[in-house]
Amino acid sequence: MEPFAKRPRVEGPGAVAIPAEEAITFHLLRKDKTGQVVLDDDGNFPPEMTHQLFGEEETIVGYDGLSIDIWLTPQFQAFIDVAMAGKGPGATPLREPFQGTFAAGFFEQKEPFDAALQEEEAIDAAWLGRELGSQPTEEGSTIRVAHAQLAKADPKLKALHSRMEPLLFFFVDAASSIDPEDPDWHLLTAVEETEEGTQVLGFATCYRHYHYPAGCRLRLAQILVLPPHQGRGVGSMLLTAAQKLADDMDACDLAFEEPAEVLQAIRTVLDVRRALALDWLPPVVQQRLDALASDKGKAPAAAAAPANGKSGGAKAAKAAAAQHPLAPPPEVLERMRRELRLSKLQAVVVWRTLLYVVGKCEAAVEEGVGSLVRGALVAQLAAAKEDAQGKGVLETEKGFVMFRGAAPPRAGGLPMLPVEEQSAEQQAEAVEEAAEQQLAQIKGVAARVLGIDQGLEVVEEGDEEGEEDDE
Repeated sequence: MEPFAKRPRVEGPGAVAIPAEEAITFHLLRKDKTGQVVLDDDGNFPPEMTHQLFGEEETIVGYDGLSIDIWLTPQFQAFIDVAMAGKGPGATPLREPFQGTFAAGFFEQKEPFDAALQEEEAIDAAWLGRELGSQPTEEGSTIRVAHAQLAKADPKLKALHSRMEPLLFFFVDAASSIDPEDPDWHLLTAVEETEEGTQVLGFATCYRHYHYPAGCRLRLAQILVLPPHQGRGVGSMLLTAAQKLADDMDACDLAFEEPAEVLQAIRTVLDVRRALALDWLPPVVQQRLDALASDKGKAPAAAAAPANGKSGGAKAAKAAAAQHPLAPPPEVLERMRRELRLSKLQAVVVWRTLLYVVGKCEAAVEEGVGSLVRGALVAQLAAAKEDAQGKGVLETEKGFVMFRGAAPPRAGGLPMLPVEEQSAEQQAEAVEEAAEQQLAQIKGVAARVLGIDQGLEVVEEGDEEGEEDDE
């Protein structure tokens, strides 16, 4: 950490600002089979974000040599140890942000924390709930994912969740606390069972929504795999368990809220593999690829569909996109949604990725999928422009959306300009940028599914949080 005197000064005499993530370190403790406390080499890790505690600038002001160590027991009892060499005027309050975040409380003195650590009982898999999946590891341990309806869960599990939940504010953007007494909240807990006992690796919360007229939707709200355990496939196991829970509930789909890029990639890999297991679907995809081959290069014309906002422009663009030889028949998408419990958006993502997978990432397939994506983006932009009337537009995971007044935070690759002020050249650039982003994601997932490396942007199976509302 750079010397106190060299840090950038902010308004106010003697006040110095440092990034909060540089001051905070988590320490994840565990116990061995003899009951001795162990801190693994990878058990020390910083937060990824602190804006919910220290504002959008994520800075702490007015301290010299500040360190904030957050020690966690195996059951996530927390000891927050604050040390400093000096404190200047206008210093950021430290106790209040942590009090608001660690609602279940935390220790501020080492002695009572040490006593609580020694007295803490081992985690018993019996009170984690019903097992939804398990997987052996190369080290001889077993990773399991258990499900519990939070309102009816064992009191010990509810208490554990209340102590794990604060970590979301450091690793999940826009995290929030949930009501554990709401019967529609469900908890998935991933643990590893070894000779030394049971250790929590991560968790996810899902919410059961009513879906007209008599069904339900399951929404993955928040997911976190602890940093020391990322890259071990725990995130995939949690997502697979969420899908199993959606199946058990007979939910119409499993929805996400604004998933992080890594989470979305893992999700799509899993969905594509499930899609390939449907005996009827790969032949349908192959039929569309055969149609592309017989199209003899006409497909790229779909990407040039009119988007000038004149009468018929949006209809023409939509019709051109629908006529693309790789466009999925509506009845196929509907069957995919029904059998795989996919959202509308995710069904389209899976279909496009299937084209790459079945087509073995060949150059002709890449060109065809590229023109398919561009045609769809052109149609979305044309529809947005026709209905603009003083609104702005930006491209998001849901497609092109409009806004009034000041522009919202940028959520995609489209330039933040009012629709009426976009030239044809700017629209073409926006479509091309968005298409390239989508194609990079598709190619990376396809390479993962095929188990190949062709210089594509293959996403590692590390685990992050994130979510998406899809309709």
